[in-house]
Amino acid sequence: GNDVPTSNDAIEAVSAVKVVTVEGGVQVLNAAGKTVTVANVLGQTVASTVVSSDNATISAPAGVVIVTVEGEAAVKAIVK
Repeated sequence: GNDVPTSNDAIEAVSAVKVVTVEGGVQVLNAAGKTVTVANVLGQTVASTVVSSDNATISAPAGVVIVTVEGEAAVKAIVK
């Protein structure tokens, strides 16, 4: 048969990964099983973990951090 993608294939491919800042860290949503890295503005890794749930909180220092979820674009976040 023809491997023609259907409209629901495209929907499944859309990532719903979200990064939300919380007090003392960042919350990563919908990234279960992916590696999440948190770095400071100097590029130093301050946290790196494989998240086990779709709602994971990762401690991070106050200030601007760069959060990278495996397979996603890096996101800047400001931790209070």
